Amino acid sequence: MTDQAPEIVPEETNAVSDPAKLIRLGTMVQVLMDEVRRADTDEESRQLLARIHRETIEELGTILSADLMDELTEFAACCDSDGVPTEAEVRVAQAQLVGWLQGLLQGLQASMAQQQAVAAMQMQRLQAARNQSGKTAPDPAGNHQPPEQTGTYL
Repeated sequence: MTDQAPEIVPEETNAVSDPAKLIRLGTMVQVLMDEVRRADTDEESRQLLARIHRETIEELGTILSADLMDELTEFAACCDSDGVPTEAEVRVAQAQLVGWLQGLLQGLQASMAQQQAVAAMQMQRLQAARNQSGKTAPDPAGNHQPPEQTGTYL
């Protein structure tokens, strides 16, 4: 049994092509949600919020893998009706979007932390191997001899 860490291979599924855009969209939706909570919305503002919701989903479609986009669209259809959504529908749709984006960002952070941990373990192994190669080695009689030093001064 080896103690090597499993190699992390990025999957084509569950990919985000532009994390910075994802963060900007998530922040915008979260701020919008805070504003919606504080304000009474009339019919025009609810139409505007529904349009912003649809446009945000479309923008996310440009940076998300097909798997993630499918996951998002499973619940994002609540503002897609032809009529004007109610205030409650808008709030629910925005809250779902914010929650989903936060979960996605946390997943990205966890993935990056895992990749950093694997990279750190690989670096430790390389350093340990380098240290092992520089230690004394037994000669044919079994006595430990310091490694041969080559250099101008030694």
